[in-house]
Amino acid sequence: MIKLGTSDISKVYFGADEITKAYLGSTEVYSSASFFLDTYSGALAAWSLQSIKATTTNVIKARRSSDDAELDFTAAEITDGTLTTWTGSGDGFVTTIYDQIGSNNYTQTTSGRQGQIVSSGSVITLGGKPCIVRSSDNNGGYISTYAPNDGATVKGVFFVGDNNSKDSTISGSVSGGNDYGGIVQSGSSGGTIDTFNAAITKSELNGLTTTYINRGEAYTATDLHFLLYREIEFSFSNNALGLGYRSSNPSNLGMFTFQEQVIFGNTSDATAKQNNINGRYTIY
Repeated sequence: MIKLGTSDISKVYFGADEITKAYLGSTEVYSSASFFLDTYSGALAAWSLQSIKATTTNVIKARRSSDDAELDFTAAEITDGTLTTWTGSGDGFVTTIYDQIGSNNYTQTTSGRQGQIVSSGSVITLGGKPCIVRSSDNNGGYISTYAPNDGATVKGVFFVGDNNSKDSTISGSVSGGNDYGGIVQSGSSGGTIDTFNAAITKSELNGLTTTYINRGEAYTATDLHFLLYREIEFSFSNNALGLGYRSSNPSNLGMFTFQEQVIFGNTSDATAKQNNINGRYTIY
C-alpha cells in the first residue's frame, strides 16, 4: 500500500492492483479490474461502447443526421456530452464499432442499415448505459473482417444487449444464408435457434444455463437487458462474422440492441468474466 499526497494533489490511497492518474487539484483512480481485456487474456476480437482495455482510444465512428459528417469518439466522449454536442438536436448513427483487440472492426457503409446511438440530441441507453439500436431497416447490422472459423476451436463468446421486441439474430455472415449463431422470433414454435453452421456446446443467460426449445422462448428470454455467454464452434460457409447480418437471406432478422461483444479463444474463467461484465452493466 502506498500513499500520494502534496499540498496541490488530493491524497489517495491505492493498492498494487490499481492505476492512478493525478491532476492538480483532483485525482482520478481507476482499478485495473475495470479493464476487462487486461484482466483476462486470450481475447480474439472485442467490440464495446465501454473502454475495456487500458490502451483503447476510440470505440465508435458516428455519423450525424444533419450533414452526414462522420467523427470518431471515445467511450468517455459518448457519455460526457461531446457526442451530443457534435450531433446537435438531430440523430447520430454508428458507421464503425472499433475492435479493441486488433483491426477487425464492425462496419456498415449503407446509411439506412446503420444502428442509432443518438435520438433527437440524446444518447440512447439500455440499463442506464449507452447502446446502439437497430436501424429502421430491419435487415440492419454490421460486418467485420474477423474470420470466426480460424483454428476451428470452441470459443467463449460474451454478448450484452436486448432484442428490443424485434425478431433478431446475434451473428451471421455477409453472404451465407444458413450462417447464423442465434435467432429469436416472437411467437415462433420453430426450433433451429442455433444449429445452422454454428455448434453451441454451452449457453448461459444472465449467469444461468439456457435450454430454450424454440425461437419463441428465446425471444421472450432476450426481450430484456441480458448478458449471454456461449461456447461456440463456428463453421460459417462465408467465414466472416457479422453482427445481426445475413445479407443473402436476412428475413428481417437484423441485429440485437448492442453494448458489448467479446470473443475469446478459450473457455476459461467464464464465470469470473461474466461477473466482471455484470459488474460494469448491472444486468442481474
